[in-house]
Parts: sequence; C-alpha cells; structure tokens
Amino acid sequence: MNNLYHISFHGMGCVINAQLQAEGGADLLQLLPQEVERLEQHLSRFRPHSELMQLNNRAGEWVTVSDILIENIHAAKNAARITDGLYNPLILPAMLANGYDRSFENVTQPAVQQAQPAPDWRDIKLRLKQRQVWIPKGSALDLGGIAKGWSAQYLAKRLAGEEGACLIDIGGDMYACGAPQKFAGWPVEVENPLDGAAVATISACDMAVVTSGVDYRRWQAQDGSMRHHIINPMTGASAETDALTVTIAHTEATLAEAYTKAVLILGSNAGLDWLTSRWQGAAFVIRQDGAVLATSDFISFISSSNFDGGN
Repeated sequence: MNNLYHISFHGMGCVINAQLQAEGGADLLQLLPQEVERLEQHLSRFRPHSELMQLNNRAGEWVTVSDILIENIHAAKNAARITDGLYNPLILPAMLANGYDRSFENVTQPAVQQAQPAPDWRDIKLRLKQRQVWIPKGSALDLGGIAKGWSAQYLAKRLAGEEGACLIDIGGDMYACGAPQKFAGWPVEVENPLDGAAVATISACDMAVVTSGVDYRRWQAQDGSMRHHIINPMTGASAETDALTVTIAHTEATLAEAYTKAVLILGSNAGLDWLTSRWQGAAFVIRQDGAVLATSDFISFISSSNFDGGN
C-alpha cells in the first residue's frame, strides 16, 4: 500500500494543497512548486512578461502561442459559449476598471473607472493546428479561474499517472484523480463562509469540485463603493447577486469554474434553474442570507450533510 503524501505552498495568487498516493509520491510532490511556476509563466495576468500578457500586448495581431496557452484559451472560449457569455475571458479591462489591477493581497482602496461591458467573446479567433490566437484591438484576456481549474486537472492527472490517486486544490479549484486506497473517492468538505463550518461532504473521484464566491476577493474603492472580483461581463461591474458562494461538481474543471461564475452572476434561483439545462450541471449554493440550495445532481455526490435544502 502506498503512503499518502501532502504538500502545501503558495502559487497562482493563493494557497495550493496537493495530496498524492502513488509510488515515489514524496519526490513527485517536491517538484510541484516548480511545475506551478512554469505554468504561471504562461498563464498569469499579474506578470508583465508572462506569455499571456505578451499576447495581450499584441491585440489585433495573429500570435503563435504555446500548447499550454492555446489549450487554456480554447477551454475559455468553449466555456464562454456554453455559458452564453456569462463567463467571458475578455474581462481583463473591466477587472482593471474596477481596481483589480494587481495580485489581490496588494489591492488597497484603488481608484476605479466607469464600468464598460466586456467585448464580445466570439471575436476571439483561434487557429488550433497552427497554435495561433487573435484577440480584438483594445481587448485583453484574463484566464483567471479557468487557468486554475485547468492547472489543477492537468497536474492531478500527471501526478497520479496510471495507478495513483491525487487531489489538488488551487485556491478552491479542486480536481480529484482516482481515489485513495480503501475509499470510493476523496472526501471534500463544502464550507459555509459565514461560520467556517462544513455544510456537506462529498466523495470526489475523477472530477472537479470548484468553489467561487463574492465573500473573499472584496475591496473598497476610493469612491467608497465595495467591489468584488465576480464581474458581470454584460455591465463591466461587480455582479449584483444574492449568492455568497457557489460550488460546482463536474468532470471538467474549466466548465466547473465557468459554471460557478454564471450562477453567481444570475443569482441563486435563476442560476440553478439555468444550470439544470447544462451538461452535468451539479451545484451547491450558499446565499448571503445563509440559506443553502443544491441541485438534485449535486445531492447525489454528498456522503454527509448538515442542511435540508434542495432545488
């Protein structure tokens, strides 16, 4: 029986936790921070010289990019299509206008600009075989959570290999590959941010569990208004929502990430109604008033809970 190994470190603007049960697991995990650093050099919007920012600086041109970047942009455009534009990777100018112009721990009462809707995501053009990307002049990509979800799934599968099991959590974007020995899946707790208590525990195997919310990345702008990082691309402003956090379970981490944003923007009831028509739409919502809602698909993953809600 292989031992279960764990590592925790800071990367991608958050705390990253990884658990691995595989032959040579301790040595494999020691290489993980270096691998995350490599991915950030491609995907970070907070690094002026990252491959992503170099692409943004060439908006209006066809640019040849790496396999890593083209895969993330392709996933982001697909997520925009599936969410009807509620998730929009061309959100970066709106993020900047709201004052989120640096890594969150360094955001302190920024100046803000008038909100402007995000450009049409359909204007992103891809030549996949040539690994080429074109984005409209004046626009810019922020892969944000899509990059975190993609990275969690990519790294978990690489670490687990053929016979191992791995769970990676990148700031709330989790991917469970396989299951630890003697378990049907990795036990993952869904916490209530209002009191820190576990509301439910699900068993996750070969799937993503992604949580996003308006509870954490919040700041006060110089004009006194409160902002958060869930930007409604239709308005360019922080979304007005009754949802506090949304947790999505899905086989694809990038879609789970996009679904969380869509439900948050729509609000709890409209968001869950919308989600029921989507592929593998399984969601758990904690509202700002403390109410807890879940789709029937999500409830099927729960192994224990402290709530009575449903949708």
